[in-house]
Amino acid sequence: MRTISDVALREFRDSDYEAVARLHTVTYPDTPTTAAEVRDWVREQADRGLYSAWILATEQRTEEVVGGVWFHQRMVHPQKYFLRGYVHPDWAHRGIGRRLMEGAFDVLHARGAQEVKSFARADQPRSVAFLQRAGFTEIGRDFESRLLVAACDLTLFAGVVDQTRALGIELTTLADELARDPTCLRGVYQAHSALGFAIPGEDPDLPVPVSFEAYRAWQVEHPLVLKDAYFLARRGDMFVGESAMKRSAVDGGVLNQELTAVVAEYRGRGVATALKVLTIQYAQRHGFREIRTFNSSRNAAILAINTKLGFVRQPEWILCAKALSGGSTR
Repeated sequence: MRTISDVALREFRDSDYEAVARLHTVTYPDTPTTAAEVRDWVREQADRGLYSAWILATEQRTEEVVGGVWFHQRMVHPQKYFLRGYVHPDWAHRGIGRRLMEGAFDVLHARGAQEVKSFARADQPRSVAFLQRAGFTEIGRDFESRLLVAACDLTLFAGVVDQTRALGIELTTLADELARDPTCLRGVYQAHSALGFAIPGEDPDLPVPVSFEAYRAWQVEHPLVLKDAYFLARRGDMFVGESAMKRSAVDGGVLNQELTAVVAEYRGRGVATALKVLTIQYAQRHGFREIRTFNSSRNAAILAINTKLGFVRQPEWILCAKALSGGSTR
């Protein structure tokens, strides 16, 4: 029986991305990742000017990575952090998770952190219990929803695009808009930032928009972005809605749906549904197998649209928070 005495904690090395990707994949086999995607997680935080760090647990004899914890600043506040942790199933229930969490807390306390958030999936009760024992409290839930593209019958929504156009709204794509007006990206960015503020969520802190440069790098120029699958609703010169998709870094048959949102004036009038219909039509035309999306349990409107279109909810992600250094979780 291998024990906690066989394990040592150490800092992350640049050569560890592959091992971390394997660790994530064995922990969540239905949501695998790659070394390139893990590198993107870290690089995106750096591009936003946010601190992040990994602590790894390794078997001392072989130096096999058997656990890890990643924590990073959140844009809403420099003393608020997010944490995600992993322990290889073969090494579970030996105290490794506790040691990793304690190591992360030592760093966070030294940095003056006031709050840390984390999550656990509802179908992994031991992970939920682990966070509870560590002093975390549930503050909300997120749903992953998946759509089998070929099974989606869009004939039920045949008129929704025409109804949106009858409102004076042009449904277009980022690719078409850049071809029409190469200077339009600043306006798309401003609309994207404003729409992000309108998304209901569990967090009482107001979201902070990323810089234009970071938006362009990650939402426009990233190799997984599909500009012809970045759908926009435009009324005159104003962008009033969007629904964008990226290719999965792991599975060539999967599209990940990013932000879907519409300005308040046009909510409840079928515009978001029309945008989502266009994303599904795109997936069907190009032979994608599945669309995946994440939404807060508080975002009842988009959850209802997803259900109507045939998206199936996966096990919930339970969002938890813990106050540090006298801070508050709410």
